[in-house]
Amino acid sequence: MKKIMNGILLLGILFLTACGGEPVPEPLPEDGLRGPGEAPSDHPGWTVDMEREVYDPSLTTFAYFIRNETGETAEFGEDYQIRRLEGGMWTDLTPRDNWGFNHIGYSLAHGGEMALTCTLDRYEEPPEPGRYQLVKPLGDTAAYVEFQLGKSPYTAETPYGFEPLENLPENYRADTAPKDCVVFANSGMRNPENVEAFLRKSALGVPCQLRAVEDRGDGDPVIQDVIYENGHFLRRARRSGKIEEQRFSYLVTDGQDLYLSNGTDWASGEQYHDSRALLIPKGTPEMIAAAEETTARRLEGNAARYQIWSADGVWSAALTNVPTEFSVRWQKPGEGSWGGVYDLQNWDGLETSVTGISWQKDGALLLTCGTSNGGTSRLAFSPETERLTSLDFYGLPLAEDTSK
Repeated sequence: MKKIMNGILLLGILFLTACGGEPVPEPLPEDGLRGPGEAPSDHPGWTVDMEREVYDPSLTTFAYFIRNETGETAEFGEDYQIRRLEGGMWTDLTPRDNWGFNHIGYSLAHGGEMALTCTLDRYEEPPEPGRYQLVKPLGDTAAYVEFQLGKSPYTAETPYGFEPLENLPENYRADTAPKDCVVFANSGMRNPENVEAFLRKSALGVPCQLRAVEDRGDGDPVIQDVIYENGHFLRRARRSGKIEEQRFSYLVTDGQDLYLSNGTDWASGEQYHDSRALLIPKGTPEMIAAAEETTARRLEGNAARYQIWSADGVWSAALTNVPTEFSVRWQKPGEGSWGGVYDLQNWDGLETSVTGISWQKDGALLLTCGTSNGGTSRLAFSPETERLTSLDFYGLPLAEDTSK
């Protein structure tokens, strides 16, 4: 991962180059870069990293990480500027007239880390191979970090550097898996750093992928891709030439292994009879600690206790600590999101709890409920029309539609 702090300047100087008029190029030092140790000593403590060193020109949106070691909580915005090296000078790219920044203020405590994105789509110049520089304002300072466009496995079609499972050769095994995979063989786990990077990125909300190859030498290997996008995990596993897909909301641990789950923690998964998928057997202490920390943060700021996703990955449904309550949400990157919270106490008064939920092939949400007289009822909820329909009670189909 590129770790470059190319100096710190006053914001006034920065935005003289970014606002109107001709861009003001900045001469490079003799060696072409300013190193991390050359940042002025009166502004220590900031580190900004690009996720990758080199991207294919077809990929135009990039994640970057900000870490605050200044000794105090700091605030900054969403804004940034990208420069390109032209003729030995860093020159600002030209922002599009119809592209602005959201007025979002971020607060980052000392010791904290945050992930944001920057994009070349914001600028008039088309992406082309070369050296680029992200200029990120941080309070009254600015951090600089370099990246490149060029030959790279990270493309628009393979943003995480992995070919799809369908394209892998039949003889793909532990001994042919690249170093970017985590491998489980009889000798143990190889490349655990890839798991740690995946845990870190997904905890920060950064789209990412982990490929795990389990090859014990006694049969066909299991190749498992776990892709974190749109706030959840898509698991794709290939074994004996067949590929299966499942979607999960969370990553949890029982203190020994790591699992994909729809329960916000281990206890919630048990409560709703979750069908977990084993991700990492016998995780390292660092992996277990990272999963437990993420779970603790999630429980602090999340009312959901159990959440499932539709097969296409755009609809989610969740249960909370309120027994009769459920929520439905639609979200798609680049298109927005919407949703609602519903309470069966406003239905017919018969249901006292929602004990299970599942998405149906027709797009309806099936709710299994406990009733006031100890029975069971099933309801179908249409997220698009927000209509609730009774399907059966005590396992006997109703004679008529009681839609509301």
